[in-house]
Formats: sequence, C-alpha cells, structure tokens
Amino acid sequence: MKRNIWEFLRKADGTYAVSHNGKLLSDSIPEKWFEGQICEHYGFCGREYHEIRAHLDRSGKCTVDLSSSTPTHLATS
Repeated sequence: MKRNIWEFLRKADGTYAVSHNGKLLSDSIPEKWFEGQICEHYGFCGREYHEIRAHLDRSGKCTVDLSSSTPTHLATS
C-alpha cells in the first residue's frame, strides 16, 4: 500500500506548515490564506478543512492518513 500521509502544523509565529509523506510543501502559510491554500492546492475543502482546522485549534498539529485504498473519511490524529 502506498503512503499518503499529510501533516499540518501551526507554528509559533501563527503561520502554517504543510508536509506530504515527510516532504515539506509549504512552510509559512499566513492565517488569512490557510483555508484557500489547503483547499485549492491540496484538495482539503469543506468538511475536510473543518476537521483539520479543529485538530489544529486543539493541538497545533494534524496528521491525515489517506493511505487506505478506499478511504471513507479522514483519519486524523
């Protein structure tokens, strides 16, 4: 099975970092652009965005595992 792991991190300066399978894709996404960036560039829109955002608001980090060949929902941690 191919890995498909996304990591979102809220940094101390209030910006966000996005990694995919351990590769840093974006390091300093400002708060005001975060929703648009992860929706338009990475495809996490609507309910998916809100789930990610809820985890970030609680802990500052969110890991999304889409490795399943038939994911039915986000497996966030």
